[in-house]
Amino acid sequence: MRIRIVRHGESEGNRASTLQGCRIDAPLSPKGRRQAEALSIRLACEEIDYVLSSPMRRALDTAKVLEAPHGIGIEIEPVAVEFDWGEWTGQPLDDEMERNVAGIRTRWKAGDVDLGPPRGESPVKAAERARRVLERILEKGARAPVIVAHGRFNRILITTLLGRDISRMDEVRQRNSSLSVLDWNGEDPATAQMIDDTSHLEGALAAPAGKIDSLLR
Repeated sequence: MRIRIVRHGESEGNRASTLQGCRIDAPLSPKGRRQAEALSIRLACEEIDYVLSSPMRRALDTAKVLEAPHGIGIEIEPVAVEFDWGEWTGQPLDDEMERNVAGIRTRWKAGDVDLGPPRGESPVKAAERARRVLERILEKGARAPVIVAHGRFNRILITTLLGRDISRMDEVRQRNSSLSVLDWNGEDPATAQMIDDTSHLEGALAAPAGKIDSLLR
Protein backbone atom coordinates (compact mmCIF):
# COMPACT_ATOMS: atom_id res chain seq x y z
CA MET A 1 0.00 0.00 0.00
CA ARG A 2 1.23 3.48 -0.88
CA ILE A 3 -0.20 6.06 1.52
CA ARG A 4 -0.16 9.74 0.64
CA ILE A 5 -0.54 12.07 3.60
CA VAL A 6 -1.40 15.71 2.94
CA ARG A 7 -1.53 18.69 5.23
CA HIS A 8 -4.28 21.14 4.31
CA GLY A 9 -3.49 24.37 2.49
CA GLU A 10 -2.96 27.59 4.41
CA SER A 11 -6.00 28.50 6.50
CA GLU A 12 -7.13 31.87 7.75
CA GLY A 13 -6.00 30.73 11.20
CA ASN A 14 -2.51 29.90 9.90
CA ARG A 15 -2.32 33.33 8.30
CA ALA A 16 -3.32 34.95 11.61
CA SER A 17 -0.66 32.94 13.50
CA THR A 18 -2.98 31.35 16.04
CA LEU A 19 -3.12 27.84 17.44
CA GLN A 20 -6.25 26.47 15.78
CA GLY A 21 -6.31 22.88 16.95
CA CYS A 22 -9.61 21.02 16.71
CA ARG A 23 -11.71 23.80 18.23
CA ILE A 24 -11.35 26.45 15.50
CA ASP A 25 -12.80 25.47 12.14
CA ALA A 26 -11.15 28.09 9.95
CA PRO A 27 -11.53 27.98 6.15
CA LEU A 28 -8.72 27.99 3.64
CA SER A 29 -7.25 31.34 2.77
CA PRO A 30 -7.14 32.29 -0.93
CA LYS A 31 -3.47 31.27 -0.88
CA GLY A 32 -4.41 27.95 0.72
CA ARG A 33 -6.87 27.17 -2.06
CA ARG A 34 -4.19 27.89 -4.67
CA GLN A 35 -1.82 25.59 -2.79
CA ALA A 36 -4.44 22.82 -2.89
CA GLU A 37 -4.94 23.38 -6.60
CA ALA A 38 -1.19 23.09 -7.21
CA LEU A 39 -1.08 19.77 -5.35
CA SER A 40 -4.17 18.55 -7.20
CA ILE A 41 -2.40 19.09 -10.51
CA ARG A 42 0.59 17.13 -9.21
CA LEU A 43 -1.58 14.20 -8.13
CA ALA A 44 -4.05 14.23 -11.03
CA CYS A 45 -2.40 11.36 -12.89
CA GLU A 46 -1.39 9.34 -9.81
CA GLU A 47 -3.20 6.16 -8.82
CA ILE A 48 -5.52 7.07 -5.94
CA ASP A 49 -8.32 4.75 -4.87
CA TYR A 50 -9.51 6.25 -1.58
CA VAL A 51 -9.58 9.71 -0.02
CA LEU A 52 -10.04 10.11 3.73
CA SER A 53 -10.34 13.57 5.23
CA SER A 54 -10.69 15.30 8.54
CA PRO A 55 -14.14 16.96 8.74
CA MET A 56 -12.59 20.34 9.50
CA ARG A 57 -13.13 22.89 6.73
CA ARG A 58 -9.48 23.57 5.97
CA ALA A 59 -8.80 19.86 5.45
CA LEU A 60 -12.08 18.93 3.77
CA ASP A 61 -11.87 21.82 1.30
CA THR A 62 -8.33 20.72 0.45
CA ALA A 63 -9.54 17.13 0.01
CA LYS A 64 -12.33 18.23 -2.34
CA VAL A 65 -9.82 19.92 -4.62
CA LEU A 66 -7.54 16.86 -4.62
CA GLU A 67 -10.37 14.40 -5.20
CA ALA A 68 -11.97 16.25 -8.12
CA PRO A 69 -9.77 14.81 -10.92
CA HIS A 70 -10.38 11.26 -9.64
CA GLY A 71 -14.12 11.29 -8.92
CA ILE A 72 -13.97 8.64 -6.20
CA GLY A 73 -15.64 10.53 -3.36
CA ILE A 74 -14.34 11.45 0.08
CA GLU A 75 -14.77 9.60 3.35
CA ILE A 76 -15.00 12.03 6.26
CA GLU A 77 -13.31 10.65 9.36
CA PRO A 78 -14.08 12.50 12.62
CA VAL A 79 -11.06 11.07 14.47
CA ALA A 80 -8.70 12.76 11.97
CA VAL A 81 -9.31 16.24 13.42
CA GLU A 82 -6.37 18.33 14.52
CA PHE A 83 -4.65 18.03 17.91
CA ASP A 84 -6.56 19.69 20.75
CA TRP A 85 -4.54 22.58 22.15
CA GLY A 86 -7.05 23.10 24.98
CA GLU A 87 -6.96 26.50 26.64
CA TRP A 88 -4.23 27.65 24.25
CA THR A 89 -6.59 27.39 21.28
CA GLY A 90 -7.06 30.66 19.44
CA GLN A 91 -4.44 32.48 21.46
CA PRO A 92 -2.19 34.94 19.64
CA LEU A 93 1.38 33.80 19.34
CA ASP A 94 2.92 36.38 21.65
CA ASP A 95 6.08 35.91 23.72
CA GLU A 96 4.24 34.11 26.53
CA MET A 97 2.55 31.63 24.20
CA GLU A 98 5.84 31.00 22.39
CA ARG A 99 7.38 30.05 25.74
CA ASN A 100 4.40 27.81 26.57
CA VAL A 101 4.55 25.94 23.27
CA ALA A 102 8.34 25.66 23.30
CA GLY A 103 8.22 24.36 26.86
CA ILE A 104 5.71 21.59 26.20
CA ARG A 105 7.54 20.54 23.04
CA THR A 106 10.71 20.19 25.08
CA ARG A 107 8.83 17.96 27.53
CA TRP A 108 7.44 15.88 24.66
CA LYS A 109 10.89 15.38 23.16
CA ALA A 110 12.09 14.23 26.59
CA GLY A 111 9.41 11.54 26.58
CA ASP A 112 6.57 13.20 28.52
CA VAL A 113 4.05 12.37 25.80
CA ASP A 114 1.23 11.80 28.30
CA LEU A 115 1.36 15.55 28.95
CA GLY A 116 -1.05 17.89 27.17
CA PRO A 117 -1.76 21.62 27.17
CA PRO A 118 -4.20 22.81 29.87
CA ARG A 119 -7.55 21.07 29.20
CA GLY A 120 -6.09 19.79 25.96
CA GLU A 121 -4.98 16.52 24.45
CA SER A 122 -1.80 14.53 24.99
CA PRO A 123 0.22 13.12 22.08
CA VAL A 124 -0.57 9.64 23.41
CA LYS A 125 -4.29 10.28 23.00
CA ALA A 126 -3.79 11.75 19.54
CA ALA A 127 -1.74 8.67 18.58
CA GLU A 128 -4.72 6.50 19.50
CA ARG A 129 -6.77 8.48 16.98
CA ALA A 130 -4.02 8.10 14.37
CA ARG A 131 -4.08 4.32 14.77
CA ARG A 132 -7.84 4.33 14.26
CA VAL A 133 -7.34 6.15 10.96
CA LEU A 134 -4.87 3.49 9.85
CA GLU A 135 -7.29 0.75 10.90
CA ARG A 136 -9.94 2.41 8.75
CA ILE A 137 -7.59 2.39 5.75
CA LEU A 138 -6.96 -1.32 6.23
CA GLU A 139 -10.68 -2.06 6.58
CA LYS A 140 -11.33 -0.38 3.22
CA GLY A 141 -8.68 -2.49 1.51
CA ALA A 142 -7.24 0.59 -0.18
CA ARG A 143 -4.04 0.25 -2.18
CA ALA A 144 -3.37 3.93 -2.81
CA PRO A 145 -5.15 6.06 -0.20
CA VAL A 146 -4.81 9.78 0.46
CA ILE A 147 -5.25 11.13 3.98
CA VAL A 148 -5.89 14.86 4.28
CA ALA A 149 -5.48 16.20 7.79
CA HIS A 150 -3.47 18.61 9.92
CA GLY A 151 0.04 19.57 10.94
CA ARG A 152 0.34 18.14 14.45
CA PHE A 153 -1.96 15.20 13.75
CA ASN A 154 0.02 14.29 10.62
CA ARG A 155 3.29 14.41 12.54
CA ILE A 156 1.87 11.91 15.00
CA LEU A 157 0.35 9.78 12.23
CA ILE A 158 3.59 9.61 10.24
CA THR A 159 5.64 8.89 13.36
CA THR A 160 3.24 6.06 14.18
CA LEU A 161 3.51 4.65 10.66
CA LEU A 162 7.30 4.72 10.84
CA GLY A 163 7.20 2.70 14.06
CA ARG A 164 8.93 5.41 16.06
CA ASP A 165 8.26 6.57 19.60
CA ILE A 166 5.80 9.48 19.66
CA SER A 167 8.43 11.61 21.42
CA ARG A 168 10.13 11.86 18.00
CA MET A 169 7.11 13.43 16.27
CA ASP A 170 8.81 16.80 15.88
CA GLU A 171 11.40 15.19 13.61
CA VAL A 172 8.59 15.21 11.04
CA ARG A 173 7.95 18.59 9.46
CA GLN A 174 4.52 19.40 7.98
CA ARG A 175 4.12 22.54 5.91
CA ASN A 176 0.85 23.67 4.37
CA SER A 177 -0.14 21.58 1.35
CA SER A 178 2.85 19.29 1.85
CA LEU A 179 2.86 15.74 0.52
CA SER A 180 4.29 12.75 2.37
CA VAL A 181 4.40 9.31 0.73
CA LEU A 182 4.94 6.07 2.64
CA ASP A 183 4.84 2.43 1.60
CA TRP A 184 3.20 0.19 4.21
CA ASN A 185 2.29 -3.49 4.33
CA GLY A 186 -0.22 -2.99 7.12
CA GLU A 187 1.94 -4.57 9.81
CA ASP A 188 5.60 -3.54 9.82
CA PRO A 189 6.96 0.01 10.06
CA ALA A 190 6.35 1.93 6.86
CA THR A 191 9.09 3.03 4.46
CA ALA A 192 9.09 6.76 3.72
CA GLN A 193 9.45 7.72 0.07
CA MET A 194 9.13 11.43 0.83
CA ILE A 195 8.16 13.54 3.82
CA ASP A 196 6.80 17.09 3.72
CA ASP A 197 7.49 17.61 0.03
CA THR A 198 6.31 20.95 -1.36
CA SER A 199 8.00 20.91 -4.75
CA HIS A 200 4.61 21.64 -6.36
CA LEU A 201 4.58 25.07 -4.68
CA GLU A 202 6.49 27.96 -6.19
CA GLY A 203 7.07 31.59 -5.30
CA ALA A 204 4.58 33.08 -2.86
CA LEU A 205 2.74 29.76 -2.51
CA ALA A 206 5.84 28.25 -0.89
CA ALA A 207 6.23 31.00 1.70
CA PRO A 208 5.62 30.03 5.37
CA ALA A 209 2.10 30.60 6.65
CA GLY A 210 3.14 32.92 9.44
CA LYS A 211 4.85 32.90 12.80
CA ILE A 212 3.06 29.79 14.04
CA ASP A 213 4.51 27.58 11.31
CA SER A 214 7.98 28.85 12.05
CA LEU A 215 7.55 28.04 15.76
CA LEU A 216 6.13 24.56 15.14
CA ARG A 217 8.72 23.65 12.53
